[in-house]
Amino acid sequence: MNKVMNRLATGLVAAAALWLAACGGSGSSVQPPPPVGNFTLASLSGTYAFMTSGEVFTANSLTATPMSRVGSFIADGKGGISGGIEDVNADGTVSPAVVINSTGSSYSINQDGRGTLILSGTSNGIPFTINFAIVLTSGSSGTSAATDGLMIDETSTTNQASTGSGNFVLQNTALFQTSAVNGEYVFDFSGLDPNAAVSIVGEFSATSGAITGGFEDANDNFALTSGPTGTGSFISDPSNPGSLASSGRGLATIAGETYAFYIVDSNRVRLISIGTGATTTPMLTGDAVAQSGVLTPSGGFAFIVAGTSGNGGVTRVGRFTANSGSVSNVLMDTNNAGIFTPTNSGQNASITLDSANPGRGTVTFKDPNLSVPFTFVFYFSSPTSGVIQEQSQSAANGLVDVADGSILAQTGTFSSSTISGAYGLNWSGLSVQNGSGFATQDEEDFLGQASLSSLNLTGTADIFQFTNGAPRTDFGLGGSITLGGDGTGSSAMRNTMTINLNGAAPINFVVYFASPQLAFFANSNNSGTQRIVAGVLKAQQ
Repeated sequence: MNKVMNRLATGLVAAAALWLAACGGSGSSVQPPPPVGNFTLASLSGTYAFMTSGEVFTANSLTATPMSRVGSFIADGKGGISGGIEDVNADGTVSPAVVINSTGSSYSINQDGRGTLILSGTSNGIPFTINFAIVLTSGSSGTSAATDGLMIDETSTTNQASTGSGNFVLQNTALFQTSAVNGEYVFDFSGLDPNAAVSIVGEFSATSGAITGGFEDANDNFALTSGPTGTGSFISDPSNPGSLASSGRGLATIAGETYAFYIVDSNRVRLISIGTGATTTPMLTGDAVAQSGVLTPSGGFAFIVAGTSGNGGVTRVGRFTANSGSVSNVLMDTNNAGIFTPTNSGQNASITLDSANPGRGTVTFKDPNLSVPFTFVFYFSSPTSGVIQEQSQSAANGLVDVADGSILAQTGTFSSSTISGAYGLNWSGLSVQNGSGFATQDEEDFLGQASLSSLNLTGTADIFQFTNGAPRTDFGLGGSITLGGDGTGSSAMRNTMTINLNGAAPINFVVYFASPQLAFFANSNNSGTQRIVAGVLKAQQ
């Protein structure tokens, strides 16, 4: 099975004995610090749209199934969940939208913004409970309600074990109507179709919920296509009409595919493919984000893509400088099925804009050590942010990927004084795990909170190495960040990060900062165990 690794932004998530077996010896001794901060139960208050992608084991199943979920929950600011709804797609098998009940649902928040979220309901007549670890990444460090946060699914019950990484975003309930979807939007959907990896990036135009046209680039099982999306729509769900008013949920048709959508506000909509029941349904999730501003990339940009290659999981994280059609100062790091390869410069580098589709373009550069160029297509939703998809396909040179992610302008200065304070961090992907007497490569999701001072990290985290069957929670996290040059990477000097987890060998990463408040990272070696993971470091603003 080709497994698609979870995207960023996306901004995530063992028994202790199995954790030690998986991560190898020479473990660190790191104790969790006392929680520090101003976060309380009141820091999570309102209606939030959430999204995670990962895997699930159901009762009596012998193998894990890829799974994505998108939904909405209502936090009362006092530790209670007063309702919600979710849609689930497990490798193309779609469950009817299920109601999240107030009974059995709750949340907790620590001073440092870490917490738990429990959602309960009934699906196909069977009660379910889903357990999440969360980290709030907004709310003025606890002095106001959070507008977003990171999360991992760490459910481990007798009926179900599920994992996955994702995030949640505060919804504007005043805009829970299809007319709020109005203007130009950029989207990025990824997942499986049905068992082959697929990535779709593009843009569409909407007038009060009616899609009048658009353009997309698709990579379906390493086959590249591009073209118009055609017309489509955002409508209320006839079988669940009340969900639009209560949760911002309805049905969308984009390029012939049917999705359940959740309105965040007029600038963002979250979607998950649910099909029509008549044909095989792909498993796709992603966001559509409104376009604004002059969409001409200029200056330094950091980017990250993750997905699957012909050899297994793949991540690429890097940066470049764009200036009037030229590209310089290229730096990129690749982890392809556990093999780490640095790209230290780019030859024949260029950037081209598509005048027929504003915001769309391609960036190309050649690694001096490879005979074929790297090519990426991007769609910018603003002058400083967008989505990006790899299109570097050359089977003869081992360059065959289905990978997509995010691209952001590099802003601010990077130093020990600016990269400081409290951060949430998440990574997700694959790792080789030892359990039940055998080794297998499976889902790994990590979520933590750390304080950064003089580029040293101290905090607490949860990790779910899925084959091991149970999450490990509330363990110590330490480490450090080393900046190269001015921190942007434009001088071809890498930023690195080492994470020390209690009882585990140090894990080394390369880090690319978009701003002092946000960075992309990916692991750069297999210390202790083989990993192909990518993640985000996000300030608790």
